[in-house]
Amino acid sequence: MSENGTDGSIYFPERLHSADEHLAWWSTVPVPDEVLQAVMDDYSSSRAVTINSVVPDFVKPVKQPGWSQAEYEARTREKAEEYNQSLRRWKEHVPEKLDRFAVRDAVRTHLAWTYRHTLPTDEQTKVEQTQLTVGDFRGTPAEISTRYAMPGFTARHPEAFTRLPDDNAAVRKQLAELRAQIDAVDTTTKKMYVSDMVEQGYSADQIDADLRGERPGAPIGGRKALKSFKKG
Repeated sequence: MSENGTDGSIYFPERLHSADEHLAWWSTVPVPDEVLQAVMDDYSSSRAVTINSVVPDFVKPVKQPGWSQAEYEARTREKAEEYNQSLRRWKEHVPEKLDRFAVRDAVRTHLAWTYRHTLPTDEQTKVEQTQLTVGDFRGTPAEISTRYAMPGFTARHPEAFTRLPDDNAAVRKQLAELRAQIDAVDTTTKKMYVSDMVEQGYSADQIDADLRGERPGAPIGGRKALKSFKKG
């Protein structure tokens, strides 16, 4: 059993014993490039989900019995302005573009915060209160996670940090595309073959027999062949 954090990965992390060990391990754990690329590619949507989770949809105040219509409208405008100010602050806080030089440490910090529950309670508190710097931002692990829209990413891709990437997915996709192409060619070839047999005077039953690998016999003639297709 490893006692110093020399084993493990982001998918199967080490269980350590102190906040210092925990943060030190998560600050250096390798993060696969495919994970980082997925975070980069999804950032716009992750950002929107993160901001919407902090600033929910605007809801008008409930009109109280003692309010006039004018007062109600004034209170609604006031609340709407507060909402818009909050939304603007969070849009400024979570940048529109994700710094590719910061994304690796953003993922590491988010996971350090996510797995803090593996520590004793007092050590969890230390992790939660630690100030770290990632990119151009300094804050607690939770603040850094939000800054780089990690909550939105994990909400949209719940298995991204817990399930190993499927290395065979691309191969299976290529095989499926290849099978579809082969089926299309096979269908076209069969149509051409059947058309040629019809022109030679083979009946529908004879063609079916031929496609099953049986001997169809001599063609029965053009008119009779056409008549057999009409009956079918």
